[in-house]
Amino acid sequence: MYIYRVNRKLHQLLTEQKRNDNLQQDHNQILGMIAGDHPLKSILEAIALSVERFKPGCLCSILLLDPNSNTLNLGAAPSLPDDYNKAIANTPAKPGAGSCGTAAATRKRVIVSDIQTHPYWKKVKDTAAKAGLSACWSEPIMGANNEVLGTFAIYHGHPCEPQTDDIQLIEDIARLAEIAIERNHALNALKNSEARHRLLADHASDVIWTMDLRGQFTYVSPSVEKLRGFSVAEVMQQQPEQLLTESSAKVMREQIRFAMQQVKQGQPYPPYTGEMEEFHKDGSTIWTEVKTSGIYDAQGQFVGVMGVTRDLTERKKTEDIMRYLAQHDPLTGLANRSLFADRIDQAIKLAIREQGHFALLLIDLNDFKPVNDQHGHAVGDKLLCAIAQRLLDCVRASDTVSRLGGDEFTILLQGIHQHSEAEAVKLKILEKMQQPFKLDDLEIVSSCCIGIAIYPLDGETEIELSQVADQQMYAQKRRLK
Repeated sequence: MYIYRVNRKLHQLLTEQKRNDNLQQDHNQILGMIAGDHPLKSILEAIALSVERFKPGCLCSILLLDPNSNTLNLGAAPSLPDDYNKAIANTPAKPGAGSCGTAAATRKRVIVSDIQTHPYWKKVKDTAAKAGLSACWSEPIMGANNEVLGTFAIYHGHPCEPQTDDIQLIEDIARLAEIAIERNHALNALKNSEARHRLLADHASDVIWTMDLRGQFTYVSPSVEKLRGFSVAEVMQQQPEQLLTESSAKVMREQIRFAMQQVKQGQPYPPYTGEMEEFHKDGSTIWTEVKTSGIYDAQGQFVGVMGVTRDLTERKKTEDIMRYLAQHDPLTGLANRSLFADRIDQAIKLAIREQGHFALLLIDLNDFKPVNDQHGHAVGDKLLCAIAQRLLDCVRASDTVSRLGGDEFTILLQGIHQHSEAEAVKLKILEKMQQPFKLDDLEIVSSCCIGIAIYPLDGETEIELSQVADQQMYAQKRRLK
């Protein structure tokens, strides 16, 4: 019977891990859609469908706030009935106007576990019943300036309340929708502004330049000083390789060599688009997009190169933010499951190459749910963040601490050769956890159980190591009961 329970638990964990991995893959693809400036509607639909796949049986909607009319209108609800979507069109953002209207007005999460009995739904409860909707959890989507952008809602076909993981999912999805909506707003504002038309007309931020066959600049637009800090006269005296970092200069040399070979063979000068890292006058570097094409005289002879250089600083910042969001837990800032799996994979490859060892620690909090129930999810979130910091304080910079979701954490300890070394870290964590957490005016005591697995003694894959650590951790939990 014991083996059956363990196998069932392992099966549940592996199934849950696969579902979480699939959700993370969906979100990575969505971040790619955002970076690629896909239409907002298709991005929001992809977000809603990713949640519906992750939680079969639920239906999702994303409503967008019209600041002029202060009403919510459909952004995406791919699986809700059309009649229902039409019925809730132009929902006012005010208290009592359903879950979403109230969430937008109060800027707070609204949980309605039973639509038929809740006063917020009095006017549209029959419409909801016809659509087969019995519960609605709505989260306001907040912008960077604390303005309401819209709402994200999860519907269920039966009365129910969210669990801790559900709340975390709602918050994560609202943040993802925020990124998509704000980027769309920024792009629309740029397209519609007079500044953009002037930008396209006079190339105020793009640097236009020409170069002769000797590699000497023959023209550089004045905007180069804004981009790189150098005056036009200074840039005209520079060689191309003085502009670029070593790695970018290597790419540039290879491109020029290939282009000249094509020209010598009678082929047109091949257009090129690539990213280059250039030096700024202040000693820093900036990332740019460089586009080049050939210049030909009236007789069709190749006489030089024309290029356009564009600043990629803001795009690079956005990409860095998206990369971080794709690899880190948004609440604690710890590595998420996807990044942790990659770190484990790298640790295994290193251990095989150097015949080394490492340890995996699986940590599960005791009695975390009562904290949420007694003090609310906001306090629970603060507790998770405080625990994350204590875990970081117990390990080295070379180790990796991850939050798998809910109240589960994992730690990868690099260069661990014996079980006693990992046990010492475990004892350090348990000692730290005995100290009360001071959260605002509250003092909360939390404890945990920790399982340890050593590579390759306890397993040669992440799954095998996780199974051993999980068995140890749950054995401790049983002894506490």
